[in-house]
Amino acid sequence: MLIHIGQNEFVDFKKCEMIINLLTVDEETRKRVIQLLPEIEHEYRAAIRTTDGKWLGSTLSPEALAQRGICHPFQHTCYLKPEWKMTSQYRY
Repeated sequence: MLIHIGQNEFVDFKKCEMIINLLTVDEETRKRVIQLLPEIEHEYRAAIRTTDGKWLGSTLSPEALAQRGICHPFQHTCYLKPEWKMTSQYRY
């Protein structure tokens, strides 16, 4: 499944290693990560590290990005690996 991270960019959730909140992380980490991201007009709110070591920035909240990775937007459509599900109304 692809997660829309804003700015017309997407990341495959299988390649998403972590999502960090750039508004609450320590200042040193924030500066280091932002230097790795392209400049944009708005402030980045989240950064996504991929399994291949790349950093992607997003103006969306990290909570919204994380939720997009665990949702089932269309009924009866499975988007997650079964071991990532906390609860499920579907039986496999």
